[in-house]
Amino acid sequence: MPSDPMPSVRSGYIPPGTLNPDLRAEYDHLREELERLLAAPVKDFAKIDGLVERLERVQLAYKEQHGIKGNNPNE
Repeated sequence: MPSDPMPSVRSGYIPPGTLNPDLRAEYDHLREELERLLAAPVKDFAKIDGLVERLERVQLAYKEQHGIKGNNPNE
C-alpha cells in the first residue's frame, strides 16, 4: 500500500464540462518521479509500485473527464 497521498482528483462522477487541468500536471509530475526512481542504481520497488498505482488512478480520472470509462478502448 503506497504511503504517498492520493491524487487530488479521484476517479468517480465528474459533471460534464468540468475538466481539471491539474490532472495533467499531476500525471506529468508522477511520470517524472517514476522515471527518476527507475533510473536510480538501487530500485525502491515499493515506491515504484505505489507510483504506478497513483498514475493509474490519475489516468482513469483524466479519461473519465473525457467521457471514457475504464481502460478498454472499445467501451
